[in-house]
Amino acid sequence: MKNCCRYILLVLFLFTGADLFASVYNGGLYFKSHSAPSVDRTSLTLNDDKPFDVSNEFSISFQMWVRNNEPDFGSILHLYTNTNQLVRFSFVAGGRRHYPALVFNEGMVTVDSPIEREKWIPVSLRMDMNNNSIAVNYNGKDTTIMVPLSGSTHVRALFGHAPEYLADVAPVNIKDVKVSQDGEQTCEWKLWKHNNNICFDEMKGAIARAESPYWLIDDHIEWKQIYKGNISGRLDVAFNALDASFYLVKPEMVEVLDENGDIVDEIKVQGGYPAMEFTDHLMCDTLSNRLLSYSLSQKCVSFFSFDTKRWSLAERHIEEPNYYNHARTFNSADSSFYFFGGYGFYRYQNDLFRMDLTTGELEKIDYEPLLNPRYSSAITVVGDELYILGGRGNKYGKQELVSHFYTELCAIDLKKKKSRVVWRRQQTDAYMLMASSMYFEPSDSSFYAVALKDGGVLWKVSMKDTVWTEVSKPIHNDVVHQDCDFSFYSSPSHQKFFLVMDKILTDRTHDVSIYSINTPLMSESDIMQVEEEVVADSFAWYWIVVGILALLGLGYVIYFWLSRNKAVKSLSENVSTVMGDMPEGSKKQENRGTELEGENILVAKPIENYFDRSRSAISLLGTFNVRDKEGNDITSNFTPRLKSLLVLLILYTEKNEKGILTRKMTEMLWSDKDEIAARNNRNVTLRKLRVLLEEVGDVEVISDGGFLKIRWNENVFCDYCTALHCMDLLQKNGAQKDEVLLNQILELLLYGPLLSNTIVDWLDEFKDAYSSLSIDLLRNLLDIEYRKSDREMVLRITDIMFLHDPLNEEALAAKCSVLFLEGKKGIAKSVYDRFCKEYRESLGEDYKIPLSKLCE
Repeated sequence: MKNCCRYILLVLFLFTGADLFASVYNGGLYFKSHSAPSVDRTSLTLNDDKPFDVSNEFSISFQMWVRNNEPDFGSILHLYTNTNQLVRFSFVAGGRRHYPALVFNEGMVTVDSPIEREKWIPVSLRMDMNNNSIAVNYNGKDTTIMVPLSGSTHVRALFGHAPEYLADVAPVNIKDVKVSQDGEQTCEWKLWKHNNNICFDEMKGAIARAESPYWLIDDHIEWKQIYKGNISGRLDVAFNALDASFYLVKPEMVEVLDENGDIVDEIKVQGGYPAMEFTDHLMCDTLSNRLLSYSLSQKCVSFFSFDTKRWSLAERHIEEPNYYNHARTFNSADSSFYFFGGYGFYRYQNDLFRMDLTTGELEKIDYEPLLNPRYSSAITVVGDELYILGGRGNKYGKQELVSHFYTELCAIDLKKKKSRVVWRRQQTDAYMLMASSMYFEPSDSSFYAVALKDGGVLWKVSMKDTVWTEVSKPIHNDVVHQDCDFSFYSSPSHQKFFLVMDKILTDRTHDVSIYSINTPLMSESDIMQVEEEVVADSFAWYWIVVGILALLGLGYVIYFWLSRNKAVKSLSENVSTVMGDMPEGSKKQENRGTELEGENILVAKPIENYFDRSRSAISLLGTFNVRDKEGNDITSNFTPRLKSLLVLLILYTEKNEKGILTRKMTEMLWSDKDEIAARNNRNVTLRKLRVLLEEVGDVEVISDGGFLKIRWNENVFCDYCTALHCMDLLQKNGAQKDEVLLNQILELLLYGPLLSNTIVDWLDEFKDAYSSLSIDLLRNLLDIEYRKSDREMVLRITDIMFLHDPLNEEALAAKCSVLFLEGKKGIAKSVYDRFCKEYRESLGEDYKIPLSKLCE
């Protein structure tokens, strides 16, 4: 019975795990609206702006969140048909309130339902071509509009900002977009994981492309600035963890900000004085719902009551602080705040203070041995110990002596009053100025703390050893300042970390920035969506369709096979040296055709397949794919980092027989980490890669003289490497005709461009070089075959040229000419029209040469 329950739970997890995981994180695309300039407002085109083919019905559904911070007015979804009909789903003005509405030409039909904010609302639109109607369902409310849709066979979909539409974009977040064509769901974009401005759909990898995107999932890997202000006069900032609110305390006024940085209240101070008028000496007492200002040197506390709007001290204190940039934390076990270290009057401090909130008393705690004086440390309490991370100072506490960073974690036992060094890292270049607090995660015995390196970055620091890693992108707040206050806060109820940067400038004004980052934290690899991972299942359907087409053409193929069969030459000796012995199953006979608008142009000659990518293969041409020795697709085992490492090694090994400098590779893949963390990550990733490559076959990663490279051995196939070697052989052979080698190259080029769906900056030079080499070779071959009047070969070459360069005019002219000569004028017109459309969409201008001139 127990095992049965386990199996049931496992099945439930497999079916629901991804959704449960996704629900923990913020997902969706935030559409920049009224607060952004028109050119910076967000748009999202589905299917890479290619139309959806329909016969009778087109449906689209999505989840929508209307934000509170801007007017609920503007466009949401635009639907375009090939019959020039345009329908918009928008929020429109109407009397005392705004409404959801369908807008068509000069007409409009509103949905009799209020616009609900700050919750996910289901929305769907259904276009019925037979009944000339569009129905919208908004939050369960149905509305239908009659639109002349007869004859519509293509529909394009665009969310948000449309270039030809000047009205505003509604302030919404969108997720879970689903498209159905003629009653069958064909696409689903979760708008969660993404690849820069692209999101792939979960069913077949279709592209949704965003302009000016703000992906909400990114809030889990990078800090978001929620507030920025330049404030003159006295200022201090406190944080309320219960409701994630901030208090900007000035002498006459207390401004209250919510978790989004919006001012929600202004409280005029009715009297009294804080204990300290300088920044970095203010806390929020959530137990009693009050603010407290304190002076460590005077051991003085003043409380601000939200009921009376007064400070408790009647006398003003104007002393400058002795403990500027001290560390602070709250200990719930004894309802007390603790303060450590600081700087003032040219002295670094190592004193420890405790403030009891039940009595309001502030006391100094003696401990031994005394830790070296320092400022800008981070502290927190775990159990009975106060942990102290980093800081800057020196043994004697004197500013005139050389100071240094403390790359160490210390602890003070609050009961025994004894201190110890937990660990110390021997690193002189570490930047250990910390925000004043840190937070402990018991599940893996680590601390979360903010270092001011690169303008602010979140670290995960081990309690047990000297390891820390960056777990957020740097903020890069590089405002030059004279004094500063950096405070790190956590709000578990809101699942967010916050960082306050109050930089005091030379004119004594405060440059205040507040940032937030969502938890649980994620890495860049966690949110990176790779097309190969989401479209694997679609390949099965692709091959089924290919199989059916092959069967339909079998009779025709057999005729040509019997009439024109020729002996096939064996693989050349040089290529055998490159690839090793090919498996017997690698040479399959197959007839290939090029599909054009529902018609097939069948090549009369049977085309022999020389290479086998079905097992022990690493494919870089087209899409990234890896097959093990048994033929299993193990691509999904390669995380984005593993994939990048493997691709780098292959590309640089082909470019330089030594491979790639280990140092250069580390900088390219782990530039966001310090030297030690980068080395550790590199070594772990290399170990994982070597394990995976053992499954592929006899291929290994070699380290030699500071370089890393790939060594290919017997029976492992890499299409990119083989293509380069074959093209090199063809160039060396010169005028010597080698038909087998030529067909091998064409087969390899037919796989497609280098990593066409992988977008990484360092990959561009390799993509350009491979495309240039391929097009130059194909252009020369086309010229030769065209002069020979070998129409079949000309069509084959032009199809491959279009695969590598969709706007190649030489390929267009050659293909259209051959089709005209064969009497296939309709197909030639179709090829030409499709080329003109892509030319106009890509270059923004019409193609000038008419079809008649191409076919002369």
